Amino acid sequence: MKKLILLFLLAPLINANNHCDEVELFFISPQDGHKSNAKEFKVEFGSKNIQISPAGILVEDIEECMVSGHHHLIINNEYDVVANSKDPIPYGKNILHFGGGQTEAVLNLSPGKYILQLALGNYEHTPIKPKNASANNLPIVSKKIVVEITAD
Repeated sequence: MKKLILLFLLAPLINANNHCDEVELFFISPQDGHKSNAKEFKVEFGSKNIQISPAGILVEDIEECMVSGHHHLIINNEYDVVANSKDPIPYGKNILHFGGGQTEAVLNLSPGKYILQLALGNYEHTPIKPKNASANNLPIVSKKIVVEITAD
């Protein structure tokens, strides 16, 4: 019984470092597999334990596990954020920066299939890892989704 009580009391300490990994980027819309004949569509970005903040402004620590940064939208695997995690995310035709802290955008894409992924960058556009992350942790990116714009 004493072991059970001790385990119960220590459980928050044992899991303390794990809960900081619960940082997440995701697409609210569109959903994976979205098909449309409308070239223009709205993309909404979602996040968990992330304070969205503009580029160029260093945000001091806010909460124990929360990180601060802004969205980048990578289209068709134009840039590998994980492989280049120590470098600022560059600008490019298929690398969209939302340094104003935007959480949605309207895209206008020609007919075709597109792979979309979100990446979180800090005030200098450098990819962010979860707080208290080990050196092996990956930068915060969303799951990739596929959208298709069909011809009229």
